[in-house]
Amino acid sequence: MSVFTYANPPVIRWGAGSIAELAGEVARLGGSRVALVTTRSVAADEAVTGRLRAALANSPCVATVTVGQHAPLGQVERATADVDAAGADLVVSLGGGSPIDAAKIVARDVADRRGRERGLPHVAVPTTLSVAELASGAGFTDAAGAKSGRRDPRMLPDSVIYDAELALSTPLRLWLSTGIRALDHAVESYLSPGDHPFSDVLALDAVRRLFRTLPLAKAHPEDPVIRTENQLAAWFSYTLTGPTAGGLSHVMGKQIGARHGIPHGVTSCLLMPHVMRYQAGRLPDRLAELSHATGDGGGPLAAADDVAGLIAALGLPRHIADYGIGEPELRAAAGELAGQHTAEDLLAIYLAAL
Repeated sequence: MSVFTYANPPVIRWGAGSIAELAGEVARLGGSRVALVTTRSVAADEAVTGRLRAALANSPCVATVTVGQHAPLGQVERATADVDAAGADLVVSLGGGSPIDAAKIVARDVADRRGRERGLPHVAVPTTLSVAELASGAGFTDAAGAKSGRRDPRMLPDSVIYDAELALSTPLRLWLSTGIRALDHAVESYLSPGDHPFSDVLALDAVRRLFRTLPLAKAHPEDPVIRTENQLAAWFSYTLTGPTAGGLSHVMGKQIGARHGIPHGVTSCLLMPHVMRYQAGRLPDRLAELSHATGDGGGPLAAADDVAGLIAALGLPRHIADYGIGEPELRAAAGELAGQHTAEDLLAIYLAAL
């Protein structure tokens, strides 16, 4: 017997101008005093935050808190205290994976402080393609600089609004690299152990859509229709959230990302083709099928080559060495991750990406 558990938010809105639905979502969720969780760069962009505040209509924004890349735990804890002190009863996250993950933790921890069983309602407004908004897990960086995480069903956002017009302010390199992160989600979802026919269909469609529309986003960076297509593909990439987040490319990327200041989208650019080549020897039939979505069906290794070609065509990073990391750091990372895969195999993947 098999089972599929739906783990995405219950309400997802999309399309240019859909931020206009924010007030309705706040009202539907019973909110009246909103806290905004974002980054300093997004908070300073009046073109984005101004539209969001206008869309809140009669619900005041009683607090704005910011977090940095990889959601440092100290910043998340301060944000929790500030949101609680402001008396907010609903959280809106705006930006990429770091503020969205931080908002998940804030919404749950503020509710815990107040003795509430459920977390504060959370509306996520993503401006990248990292799709942190689609899962109940949240990553953060501990005091030692290591990536850690929490998983709690109470942290799943209640609503997501994909407004491509807000996403036009996202730097193109960041947009495209998080698009590769979405591709990584789709690939690792398809390669996950077990039987998951529902998510397989969506993952393969996500791969096709991303291969078609990411180059269009590079060629036409001001086109909201194309960015909406990117957002839909990213959504479809992440319906099997738990196993996907535990995929090899994700785990290896997290191991070096926070510690060395490399964004998650970039770690996928660096590692995904090499992980796929490694997996081709273990899952040849799945990679062969995947190659029909990435290209012309050239077989297990062709899928990895197609992905590497897309990353190169988008002008995105391809070498770990560009981030000041060498073999000693990679050997240590491989040793710390060894278990299901040997340290030697993991090091070989890292070195191939060096």
